[in-house]
Amino acid sequence: MEKIDFASLAEKIKKAWTPIEIVRMDGYHLLLSMFEGAYRFHKHDAEELFFVLKGTVEVETKEKTVILKASEGLLLPKGVVHRSIAKEPSLVLMFERTNLKTVFVA
Repeated sequence: MEKIDFASLAEKIKKAWTPIEIVRMDGYHLLLSMFEGAYRFHKHDAEELFFVLKGTVEVETKEKTVILKASEGLLLPKGVVHRSIAKEPSLVLMFERTNLKTVFVA
């Protein structure tokens, strides 16, 4: 059992949209990523949890856009088409199934 230093891990991230795996547990993993700009619309075959550590992230779906600030999170249901947008570099934790399938949509 070891503590996790998120600040040190965040310093290792040099490129947006390239998450690093922090830990694995019971078929799930915790990822840390920098979001910057807009990601492509996509959907997953399982739920996904976002938690913003630093910055602001917009999660856009066909129905609405949810704005997440530091210390806020969102549980995204399975199959919902979405994309994330960060107008400034933002640090985000993602909790998801290790074998999560992603399908990009137009």
